[in-house]
Amino acid sequence: MKRPMSTSVKTLQPAYSSLDKRYSERVAVTCQVCYTGEVPTQPHKGEGVTKDISLSGCKLISERPVTRGTLLSLTIALPDGEGPLKLTSAHVVWVSGCHFSVRFMHLSPADRKRIQSFLWKNITHETVQNQRARFRLV
Repeated sequence: MKRPMSTSVKTLQPAYSSLDKRYSERVAVTCQVCYTGEVPTQPHKGEGVTKDISLSGCKLISERPVTRGTLLSLTIALPDGEGPLKLTSAHVVWVSGCHFSVRFMHLSPADRKRIQSFLWKNITHETVQNQRARFRLV
């Protein structure tokens, strides 16, 4: 005897927690940063420091607030013995006062390799911010 087909639709759950949507490890490291960006109503220009950095973005602290959605150019003084890292498209995705996070939109292969190498050399139990899994099976 055949079973009747169910008309309910099952929703697929992501293979990761909804509270943690990051796809790359963040390393707590302080680097000097200069940023510039243009918004029609106000220009953004300032200096600050990183609170953490990952292959996909970083969290910054600055004395000047920025606007969510702004596209910034960043110059990051990575402490890796090379010159400053210059990124031309960092999208502001989160703002809380003078703390804000950016997502790196377009990384060249050389910049991606440099950031990845820096992260691997500096990742320790002290530099990661929480005790979540270090990899994800999807």
